[in-house]
Amino acid sequence: MMQMHRVSGTGETALLAAARVLMGEYAAMPHTAVRWTTAATDIAALPHPFLPPGGVLLVATDGDEPVGCGALTVFDAPQIAEIKRVYVRPSARGRGAGDAIMRALLGEASRLGYARVRLDTAPELLAAQALYQRLGFEPIPQYRHGMLPHDPCFERDLRA
Repeated sequence: MMQMHRVSGTGETALLAAARVLMGEYAAMPHTAVRWTTAATDIAALPHPFLPPGGVLLVATDGDEPVGCGALTVFDAPQIAEIKRVYVRPSARGRGAGDAIMRALLGEASRLGYARVRLDTAPELLAAQALYQRLGFEPIPQYRHGMLPHDPCFERDLRA
């Protein structure tokens, strides 16, 4: 059974270690390596910047096995959060892990009082894009500098 765990960084060494391993796997993916150039430094700094009061880092498990992760952080504008680093291990794909992680992140965003949530992805991740649209995300123009020219961006209004 899929479960979500918040990583707070205090007394959760196994969860934090799992988050670092999962994000390392994510960073090694070809589409990620060209986009996330500070991965080693960022992974070492976990759970920062995904800590309360404005963020969260989640690890999804199936039984005792970590199968995925995702994070939420404050974006530059008030009332807007950004979803980052959503990753599901290949062995867990097609079993609802991505959906569970995204729904948990949306729930956390609502709980934290955000009005909207944004994310970006790689153009080749068609299954991810379909998931985002099924969950009510709509395509938007690129919303920050440094993105690759064809990176799709999405936003969901949490008040609707």
